[in-house]
Amino acid sequence: MVGNSTYGEYFLYAVKQGNNEEYNFFAPEEVHVKLKELHKGDKVQITKIATQSGSKILTDYELKVVYTSNGKQKEQTQPVNADIYFQAMLSSYQDALKIQEQLNGMVDVNRIAITLFIARSKVNGNGYGG
Repeated sequence: MVGNSTYGEYFLYAVKQGNNEEYNFFAPEEVHVKLKELHKGDKVQITKIATQSGSKILTDYELKVVYTSNGKQKEQTQPVNADIYFQAMLSSYQDALKIQEQLNGMVDVNRIAITLFIARSKVNGNGYGG
C-alpha cells in the first residue's frame, strides 16, 4: 500500500517472518523501488544492515530473491543503498545547482543545499522524506 501522511509518502507491505506471523513493514523508498520489480508470489529475504562510520550509523538493506512465482529457485542478492541522509544531501545539492542556474549564479549553492537538506530531513522527523 502506498499512501501519504503528515510525515510524507510511505510504502507499507505485509510480510511474513520466519515464524509465519504477519507483520507490517514500512519500506524505505529505495527498497520499495526494488520490490516493485518483483512479481506476485516471489519470495524475498530482506536484511537490514547497520554499519558505523565514525559517530554516524549508516543503514543499508539487502534484498535476496529466494524463488520466483513460477517456483524456480533463484539466489539473487540485490544491495539497496538506503543511506537516506546521503540521498537527501545529494538531491539538495542537485536542486540547489538548478536554482543557481535559473538565477544566473546570484545565489550561494551551499546555503540553498543546506536549507533544502534541513527541510527534507524534517519531513518525517528523522530522515529523508522526499
